[in-house]
Amino acid sequence: MMKLGLASILINLLTFEISKLKNDRTPERYSILDLILRAIEGLSVIDEHSQEICSNKELFHLLCDLVKFPDKVEVGNCCVTAAVLIANILSDVADCVSEISQDWRLLGGLLDIFPFASDDLEARNAVWNVLARILVRIHETEMNSSSLCQFVSVLVRRIDLIEDELLNQQCVDSSPVSTTDARNTSLMRITSIVNQWTTVKEDAENNGNAEVLVNETDLKKLLDCCHKFSK
Repeated sequence: MMKLGLASILINLLTFEISKLKNDRTPERYSILDLILRAIEGLSVIDEHSQEICSNKELFHLLCDLVKFPDKVEVGNCCVTAAVLIANILSDVADCVSEISQDWRLLGGLLDIFPFASDDLEARNAVWNVLARILVRIHETEMNSSSLCQFVSVLVRRIDLIEDELLNQQCVDSSPVSTTDARNTSLMRITSIVNQWTTVKEDAENNGNAEVLVNETDLKKLLDCCHKFSK
């Protein structure tokens, strides 16, 4: 199988399908995309292929692009598989997180996946692990107010998704310790980022960032949610 270059073939197919995704919305394409992703996920746990898959930068960027796809109603299942693959890659090649730590669109895309993974505990755990890796790399005290506001806006706009996911996790007392740690780390980092924004928001408003001002009610709700579910 290694001689056939199966992993390379699948990655090439994935490249083609994702390139078509924006213009070709036929249901058959989504099914093909899902099959390719599941095949790559299956290969990623086989020793002969895992290193090739996890070290492939093109694949990593393709998966991140898919997670950022705005209309997840059509490709929700594909994005779930992509998130699991991203988590697997980051567990083997931790340095990759530096490439995505400032990508607020990816952060939002990951949070948008939760409703599509409501019945898949492994996938939800994978999303939390990726979120934690990204959030610990965000240095909010060193960010300018505009960039900080972008991240806070992404989080605040998804408060309902975050709260629903945390309630779901509360009902399922079977998450591994690593996932609980990742979830708690994420919540603590969100709290820190939001608190920093609260400190500098007056300067942000004075600098003309009114177009990305954060809803104060939702901001408080997000902080309350993080405090409630942090352990």
